[in-house]
This record gives sequence, C-alpha cells and structure tokens, in this order.
Amino acid sequence: MSAKLHRRNFLRLSAMGAASAAIVACGGNTGTASNTAAEPTKAEEVKLQPTTPPVATAVPAVQTTFKQSPSLDKDVADGKLPNVDARLPKAPYTPPHVWLTVGKYGGKLRKTYANTWGIAGFQQESMYGHSILRYLKDGLAIGPGLAESWEATPDATKWTFKFREGLKWSDGQPWTVGDIMYWWESMVGGNGKEATFPAGLKPVEGPPDEARSGKGTLVKINKVDDFTMEMVFDAPAPLTADRIAMWVNAGIGPRWMAPAHYMEQFNPVLHPDKNKDWEMHSKKVDFINPDLPRMSGWYLAKYEDGVRTVWQRNPYYWCVDSQGQQLPYIDSVEIAYVKDKESEKLAYLNGQVDHAHFHTQTLGDIKDFKDGAAKSNLNVLFWDSGSGTGSMYFFNFDYKDAKLRAAFRDPKFRQALSHAYDRADVQKAVYFGLGELSNGTMSPKAIEYNFNDEAKKRYAEWRDSYIKYDPAAAEKMLDDAGYKKGKDGKRTLTDGSPLQILVTYPADESPNGEHLQKNDRLIKNWQAIGIDCVLTPIPNKEYDDKWHAGDIMMKTAWEVGDGPNHLVYPQWVVPIEGDRWAPVHGKGYDVRGTATEKEEADVDPWSRKPARLQPTDKDFDPVIGKIYDIYDKTKVEPDVMKRHQMVWDMIKIHVESGPFFSGTITNQPRIILAHTELKNVPTRDDLAKEGLGGFVNPWIIPAPATYDPETWFWDDATKHA
Repeated sequence: MSAKLHRRNFLRLSAMGAASAAIVACGGNTGTASNTAAEPTKAEEVKLQPTTPPVATAVPAVQTTFKQSPSLDKDVADGKLPNVDARLPKAPYTPPHVWLTVGKYGGKLRKTYANTWGIAGFQQESMYGHSILRYLKDGLAIGPGLAESWEATPDATKWTFKFREGLKWSDGQPWTVGDIMYWWESMVGGNGKEATFPAGLKPVEGPPDEARSGKGTLVKINKVDDFTMEMVFDAPAPLTADRIAMWVNAGIGPRWMAPAHYMEQFNPVLHPDKNKDWEMHSKKVDFINPDLPRMSGWYLAKYEDGVRTVWQRNPYYWCVDSQGQQLPYIDSVEIAYVKDKESEKLAYLNGQVDHAHFHTQTLGDIKDFKDGAAKSNLNVLFWDSGSGTGSMYFFNFDYKDAKLRAAFRDPKFRQALSHAYDRADVQKAVYFGLGELSNGTMSPKAIEYNFNDEAKKRYAEWRDSYIKYDPAAAEKMLDDAGYKKGKDGKRTLTDGSPLQILVTYPADESPNGEHLQKNDRLIKNWQAIGIDCVLTPIPNKEYDDKWHAGDIMMKTAWEVGDGPNHLVYPQWVVPIEGDRWAPVHGKGYDVRGTATEKEEADVDPWSRKPARLQPTDKDFDPVIGKIYDIYDKTKVEPDVMKRHQMVWDMIKIHVESGPFFSGTITNQPRIILAHTELKNVPTRDDLAKEGLGGFVNPWIIPAPATYDPETWFWDDATKHA
C-alpha cells in the first residue's frame, strides 16, 4: 500500500471517535470491539410469519378518478398520449408504506457514480416495476406487484397469478402474460421449447432456481389468458411466492418478462433468417438500451456510455398514490459518471447530488458529510444493512489448478487461515467498532436465527466458528496438515511445491473502501504465519468469466446479507450457480433439468461449456453432494418447521466442513444521503415502525426499490427543475 494510503488510513483512524459519535447522533447503532465474538444481538420483537403459500396483502381502495403530472398535460391535449385513466390499469397499485405523505409533481433528481455500470444499473436497482410480487416490511411480508392476486393449491404444486388488466409498457403497448411466455419459451427454452431451437443454438438465459422443482425438473408455465398465469410443478413448491418477489428483474436477477412486441424481431429462434445468434437480441434487451420498453416508474431516455444517463417519467406507470395521482412525482432522474471515488465524494460535498444509496460512501466519510452539510444540503441517514459478514473473503473451491484446489478444499487449511485473521482490528479500523464479530453467516435478520432459543443457538454456532484470533493455533494447524515452512519462512503445499495466494479484487475497488482496507490487514495477518500472498487487481470485464472457469483464486470484495430466510435465495449456503464459492459445482446444478445437463459427459469439467461439475465426475465434492441432498428436500417440504431443521442441518455442514466463506462483522449501518428538501425518504425509525429498520444489503430484497422512490418528491420542484 502506498504512503498516501497509509496517511489516509491514519486520518481515518483519527476520525473514529467523531464518526462513531455522528452515527449515535443520527440514530445508528454502535458496538464494542472485541477479540472474541459478542453475545448474539437481540432481534427486534417482530413476529416472523412462517413461509406458507401467502394471500395478497390488502391495498387501499381503488380510485376511480386519477390525476397526472402537469408535465404530461400538453401531450394529452395534443393527442400524443391517451388520458391518464386510459394509461393506467383497471386496478393500479398504491404503495402502502406508513411514512408516506401525498406529494407534489415536478423536478429532477441528480445522482453521481464513479461506476460505469452504476449510472444505469443502480437506477435499475431502484425500481420495482418489473416484479410480479413485491417484498414489503423488509421482507416480513409479500405484497402484490404486476400480479394483483395469487393462490396455490393445498399441496403447493400449482400456483395461479392474476395480473392487473390494462397494464402497458412504457411505449403504450399492452403488457400481457404473453411477455412472460416470450421470455420463458423463446429465451429460456422452457416448456420443452429448447428442443425446437435451431440446431446449435442454446438458450440465451437459464431458468431461475425458483422455476425448478426439488426433483430437478423445470416448471410448466401456462398462459390461461392475457392476465392469468399458472405455474405447475411435479412436486410441492411452497416457497414460490417468496422467491418470485425477489429482485427487480429485467436485467438484475431473473428477467421473468421481456416486451415481446419489440424483442421478437431480434430473436434467432423466431426469425432465424434474420438472426443467426443472440448477439443483437442481447444488446436490445439490455436495460442500457434507451429503445427498450419497460414497466418501471422512469424509462431510460438517454444513455451516454461513460458520461451520463437520463431517465424520464413513464406516462404508463401502473402505480398511484392514495389520492389517485399517478406516480412518479419527480419528472426525471439524471445520473452523471465521474472518474473516481474522490470526484464522486466532491460532487456530494459540493451540492451536485440529491441522493446516494450506500454503494459508495463509507463510515469514514461521515464526519466530512456532517461538516459539509451546509453546502451539500444532504442529510446523512442510516439504514440497517442486514449484512452477515461485512467485508468477506472466500477461496475458489473449484480452482482449476489441482494442487491449489486441494488446499482450498481442505477444511483445515481454511480454518487455520480464519484463525489467523484479526477481525477485531478490522472492526475497529474499518467499521469504527460497529457491528459484532462474525466468521460469516446469512443475514442475522433471517427467520431461521430468530424464532426461538434453538434458532439463536444455531446462529451463534455458525457465527462464532473459527473466529478466535489465534496465530499460534493457526500455525500449528497448518503444520499438522502438512503445509510446512521452507527455509525462506514461506509455507508450501503438502507435496513441498510453492504456495502463493493471489488475493484478488476488482480493479475499480476504492482504495479507501472497506474491502481493500480489510485486504491490507488480511494479507499482513497471513504473511505473519508464513503464507505468501499478494494483492492482485483483476479488470472487471474479465472477473466473472475467469471466476466461472476456475481461473481466479479468491473473491474478497463482497458481502453476504441475504434473507428473509435461507431458502428463498440459498446461493451462499448451497452452490447452485457460478458466482460464489463453488462456481463449477454451481454451474452443474444450474443446468439441471435442461438439455445441457447430459451433454459433454466425456469432456473435462473445466473444458465444458459452461465449465461444470456433475455428481458422476471424480472431482465432484461429496460434502457439496450432502448439501444438495438436503436442499432438494427443502424445496418439496411443505412443513415450515421441518424446513427450518433442514436449514440447520446445512448450517452444521458449514460449521464442520467450512468455512466456505469468511466474514468480519454483522449488520453494520449503511449510509444513505438524501437532499434536505427531498420528501418521503424514510428514516431508520420509519423503517423500524414498518419492518426491521432497513434490510438494504441483499439485492433480492432490492432497496431502495422496496421503499418506492417513485413516491419521493420536492416540496418546491421549481428549485430542482
């Protein structure tokens, strides 16, 4: 690390007292640093309902007379737009949050990110308009979305969704169940349609796990009529509604729908004479395409790569406030790109930004934001992260090199390196003493940790496993396992060959952010016990592909925070896709039930396309096989208590054979910046009244989309035109 960064870290440490005080003043939670794990944090007294086939959450009475933004009046008068009643569905959705007040129309919302993907992606993550169902109350409840009601048969094998009549895409064309069928059959190849694809053409997207039964077979999706969809499984699927509420979809998470009227022309399945592959289709369905119709509150009007995005109100957005005013209130959102994190922070402090989610600002920035509030006009809010790890690390369980893979799969090796990690030092230096120490779990807000004393015990067992900072014990564990020190003091693999760990991270990570600060301390801890390790940036464009192929050793710039229970999005507990700790196993699970599953059986797993391990391969790990066996049973088990027990059984494997991923602390607060004149942005107290005080880390419970930014407004929009 450079001298400049050392000085920054010194200044950050000097600011710790001020930062912690600022958090307390703003309603944040503080903790005490310790070399051992603290007692379990008491969960808020919220009655968590068992996950059973739910009924629709009640919504306010449907309005019969609707109102629109004055900015649309001229287009309606000129005949360019239908009147507002014709643009809305028969039964619009009204956000039900307790903190909302009736807003005013107009104005622009300004944002800035030092992230080329984020100038479009972070806005996409802020809009829940493509979701069939929605999470409410920080994941404690499920409410309607595009579907106004839903039901399941008693055995949960058939689910029926009734959609709002009169929904329209942002270009005014009707939205129907046909847009789901287009995605499912003509992109994913569901309902057996993959067999009809042109020779050599694979589906452009895989099926989400919620569309696969516990038997490994894909769901049958039926279009009953334009506004009714059935999902028919060959086994009980009791978590279907919970899992469909996840994500904002349409490019972040499963797609679930695409505007067929626009996309069909680019589809090589439907028009093989004009399209030989998916290249043009993939470009056109990407949310950075301004021509792509969408269902969100704002549509993308301009995309200038590496410069800015401009989003305009969607005149066909299907939501209204309690007075029948069509949302959103704010006319447009403009997001600028800046070259680095320092420029981004300056934009905040100079009053050039109206809102920033937690993606970039850190706890070390709090004092600057508080001191600069008079110029920036930004309030500093704190929402609970729900994190189960803070900044974490994990090895690639499926690393391509066989010798290093053996080490990364060796529980004793991973356990020793966990004991060599001084989490309390990172908690103090990076997180200002906040949170509680943890080796890494799913979110501490998860139901499986909170509903009784046994649940809290199981949580503590996982949280505290291999957490004690004990370099001497770590060295002995490595010695006993055969990772001996050579004459140069560096440890070798068990056969005496060199052992060097590349501690990899995305090249655009902020040098002053939590992940690189943690990494700096982590490698010093490991070097102290003889591990040769080197900080290694990897270009973003290469990262995912290399990880999936087993070419990267570690991921060190991520967090676990998923909930509201382990089974709606189990990817950290169960490797069922390619992004987490066992990517080649995960891709093997991901193709279950598809034609690809049985192909390339005689090809080396790392040379298959995609690289994947199947249970019959010699390198398939039996411990993962045990996890799969339990997980498949959870998917068909209707009894919620039995599912909880199965989750505990998987946690036991993580404790005994892990850690498969290693964290630092839990539930640190996240900083949200909002202009002092921006209304309806909830405080933590607002979120605690309705839910859990915030649950913003998981992308499956997609904050701030869950809090409906379409309801935010300016009290005087003329000042923010």
